[in-house]
This record gives sequence, C-alpha cells and structure tokens, in this order.
Amino acid sequence: MPIDLTVVALRWLQVSAAVVALGLPFFQTYAPDARPTGASTRVAVFAGLALAAGAVGGLLAQTAMMAGGWAAGLDAAAIGYVIQSTGLGMAHIARAALAVVGSALLAFGRSPTVTRTLAVLAFAGATASFAWSGHGAASGGAFGWVHLIADIVHALGAALWLGALAGFCLMLLRVSRTPSDTLARSLAGFANIGTAAVVALVITGLINTAFLVGSDGVARIATSTWGLLLLAKLALFGLMLGLAAHNRFTLTPALADAVARGAPAPPLTRLRISIGVELAAGVALLGLVAAMGVQAPPASM
Repeated sequence: MPIDLTVVALRWLQVSAAVVALGLPFFQTYAPDARPTGASTRVAVFAGLALAAGAVGGLLAQTAMMAGGWAAGLDAAAIGYVIQSTGLGMAHIARAALAVVGSALLAFGRSPTVTRTLAVLAFAGATASFAWSGHGAASGGAFGWVHLIADIVHALGAALWLGALAGFCLMLLRVSRTPSDTLARSLAGFANIGTAAVVALVITGLINTAFLVGSDGVARIATSTWGLLLLAKLALFGLMLGLAAHNRFTLTPALADAVARGAPAPPLTRLRISIGVELAAGVALLGLVAAMGVQAPPASM
C-alpha cells in the first residue's frame, strides 16, 4: 500500500478507536442504567489497544512519508528524530501510552467507578493529542491557540457523540438483556449531553474552517481535494443531525409510549436501524477526517 494511503488508513483506525475507547466508558458514567457489562468493557479495552497500535503504526508511516520512503522512514535515527523534534511524533507516543494506560485501567481496575473515571481521563488525553498531529497545531500567530483548543474540543465532542452511539448499539444488540424501559431512560438521558456535543462540534467546526480556509480560500473549496472532502463531511454531518433529531424527537418518545403500553418491539426495530445508520455515517465521516489530515487546506495553498 502507498505510504500516504497507509497514513490515512492508520489515522482512520486511530480516530475510530479513540471514539469508542473514550466515548463508551464516558457514556456509561452519565447515561441512566447504562451499566458496564463484560462485553462493553471488552469492546472499550480492545478499542484502546487498537488506538495504541494505530498510534505506533501511524508514527512509523508518518516518518516514512516525511523521509520519502519506507526504508528511510523505518530507520531508528529517523524515528527518534521525529519523536524528539516534532509535535507530531510526541503526540503519537503520548497517544499510545495513554491508550495503554486507559485499557489497563478498564481491564484490571478493582474499583469500577474510580478506574472507569481514570480511564476516561486517559482516553480523553489520547483523543486530545490528535490536535498536535493534524492541522490544529499548524496555525501560528497570536490566535493560533484558538485553533488548537477548537481542534481539541472538536475531537472530544465527536468522541462523546459517536461513543454514545456505540453504547446504544451494544444495548440494542443485547436487547434481550436490556429492558426496554432502561434503553428509553438512557436515550432520554443522552438528549441534553448529545445536544451540547452537537453545539460544540458546530462552533469548533466553524472556527477550524475559518482557520483552514481563510478569506482568500473560499473560492478554492470546490476545486481542492481538501475542500471536496469537507463538503462530503458536511453532507454526512447533516445526515447524522437529521437522524439524531429523528431519534430524539420521534423514536425516543415513541419507545417510551410503547414501553408504557407493553409493546416496545416496533419502536425498537426502528431505533436499531436509525442508530445503526447514524453510527455507520459517523464512521464514514471519520474516514473523511483522516483523509483531510493529509491534504493541504485552501489557506495553505
């Protein structure tokens, strides 16, 4: 596989794994009755280990791309230079280390509440580190820190939203062991937090776009690879917003009413389809984000 495609694939793996590793245990801290199960813990641990492996692989691939080939990139001196001299290299190492710590806490912690909280903090740090291996850390000037913070909040907001979708999917897959009223309460409990995540994503997305497009780059959005990927990302984001609104304002109340009547099966089926499509769109969107990270935005052209 060409180096640039390898970099994109590993970035996609990392952001997808981070979403599950952070979002799933965090979802279990605030969603009513969304108690951790053996299956959900194993999924989060596996995602954390995949994030660590992806970070190490991503470091090697990024070094190879910077050095101009796999042979030069896999040289120990080249890898050491990237780790010690670039924010990108240090971000990959920090991400891998924090992901391993978070996974170990979930797998071997003795106090579920404490270890889950510490694991969330470790995975949050790993997720925040993406800001230093993308365009967010490249903005200079007096307001460069605004772009960096916006990138961090954007990554955390995405993990909050998509991680909750992963949690709901696990609950829906185990519907025989998850009472319908429990699922309905969890959906209602996520409503306000999900809205806050969407608001944060919209605001930070606008800030990031302003930095990466600039006043002179608007005309180049439709003619650059980065711009076309952005338009595709916005289309998927719009689809996800529509599905999320449908889930919150139509399907969740319908499930609550059906539970009260003792016939929750039809709403559950519709919810399973809607949340599954929303999560699939989110995974595809993360792939676009991974591809955008290796393309030059209009502001730098």
